[in-house]
Amino acid sequence: MPRLPRARLAFTLLVGVIGWGALVAWTLAAPSTAAPHLGPVTFGVFLLVILATRVMAFRIVPDSVLSLDTGFHVAASAALGPLAAGQLVAFALTIDSLVRFVGARHRRGGERFAYVLYFGGLTGALVAWSAWLVGPPTDLHTELEVTWRVLAIGGVLLVVHNAFQGVRQALGGRPLTAFLRTQALPGMVAELALLPLAAVVVVLYHGERMLGFALLAGTYVLINLVFNRLSRTSHALRARVRELEILDTTARGLASSLELPELVSTVARETLRAIPSAETMALVHRGAEREVDRFVVDSYDRDRDEFQRMRIGRTDGAVGRVVAEQQPLALDDQPDGVRSWLGVPIFLHGACEGVLVVQSRQAGAFTAQDRRLLESLALQVAAALENAHLYEMAMVDGLTGLFVRRYFDARIEEEIERSRRYGTPFAVVMMDIDDFKRLNDTHGHLAGDRVLRDVATIVKQQMRGVDTAARYGGEELALILPRTELVSALNQAERVRVALADHRVATGDDGPVLAVTASFGIAAFPESGAQTAEELVRRADRALYRAKKSGKNRVELYWSDDSGGHTALTAN
Repeated sequence: MPRLPRARLAFTLLVGVIGWGALVAWTLAAPSTAAPHLGPVTFGVFLLVILATRVMAFRIVPDSVLSLDTGFHVAASAALGPLAAGQLVAFALTIDSLVRFVGARHRRGGERFAYVLYFGGLTGALVAWSAWLVGPPTDLHTELEVTWRVLAIGGVLLVVHNAFQGVRQALGGRPLTAFLRTQALPGMVAELALLPLAAVVVVLYHGERMLGFALLAGTYVLINLVFNRLSRTSHALRARVRELEILDTTARGLASSLELPELVSTVARETLRAIPSAETMALVHRGAEREVDRFVVDSYDRDRDEFQRMRIGRTDGAVGRVVAEQQPLALDDQPDGVRSWLGVPIFLHGACEGVLVVQSRQAGAFTAQDRRLLESLALQVAAALENAHLYEMAMVDGLTGLFVRRYFDARIEEEIERSRRYGTPFAVVMMDIDDFKRLNDTHGHLAGDRVLRDVATIVKQQMRGVDTAARYGGEELALILPRTELVSALNQAERVRVALADHRVATGDDGPVLAVTASFGIAAFPESGAQTAEELVRRADRALYRAKKSGKNRVELYWSDDSGGHTALTAN
């Protein structure tokens, strides 16, 4: 969460100090104004009722709670006098704020301390000031006068208190209209509805009908309890409806995601939407190759809008624990950059075949509700993941593990359509292993197959989760790089070229160790000026041809210049 703005912190501290200062000054200046009937029993009853209503406070917006205690603040001011009521309220709310501070999951010392000072001091001072401004009832046995004064004190207190709260919220970056609509106005209506009950409390108290006073105080607490339970139930129902809506949307998206890159994108989008506190999502699975000892990790970082793919051992780290125990795992307050980690197992046919993970840089970011929702998402991901793996296996070349040509042709058509609809660029990279025919003739086809497998492995290691690599034909490979402009495609192709040039291929126990290089041609859409998939591939192939003619082991770019001509530029 963002740090508290300095202006808001300064305002909170200043108002808290002024409130407490006003109460202390009034107490020192007029010590004789204490209520004549304010004994320990009376003080205890008012204090317990106020604290009980604070305990039953309920959340009306994510960052604020509502406690229907204003009525009893007003009753105390009319029954006990302005100063005694102000002291009582300041004491009670300070205790409540301190308890909440100690029990807070995320303690921000400066902010919490300032709010403790602010909440008790401001509210206590406003209770005393509102009662003094309106004036206490002159005849406590005249119910009409008691009622209108209680209503007046309550109205002044609510308006002024919410004005201070509005300023504080505005300094924190929250729009004033949103504060009024979602917090101030609903809270004021609920508090005003209980002010008539506060008037009855005052009448009973001064009529010395203490049993009735105690019973009505208990009724006041009971009303708060009812509101508290209704709010909790309403919140739980809204959360459940939201979960069902998310799961329904996710199911629709996953049902149409047969291809693994699209599946990863859908899972990332829906998971991070379902769990807003998550900053990173990772889908850990066995991949189409169904490796026994390793997992494929497709991760997405929301802040960077970046997909990454890597491989880890099946027993590595927290993922290994989830797989071994076949139970969800939550890790809070980790020492490194990832402070909170939550992973749930993905089951296929009764076996744990992967893990769905969310991470956050904030400590204690994930709740029990987040865990339950992530488990529900994992059930849907499991079926979609199996379908994607089966589809991928049917579209994967048996030798290299890359996609086959017809899969590439379908994907490039989809990317062109997506680019035209959403205005996002993409790039196609054609790559050809240098002197592959001579390698086959010299060392045999088994050595050629080993080279192809090693080249494919290096390509996959350098790819993102959303990229597509296919065996286009023979020793020629083709890559589709979504949401990638020409320069970014150049950087990615250059990484592959360097990694391949540094690699050595062992052709067998007694065979030679071979150095292998490749040439690359890149064309981007729509930068190349191509209108169809065939034209785009042809232009990438033309850049590849130039790379071959210019000495091999190099990357060349292709684009349309302003004059309408087409240029292939050397990038090595």
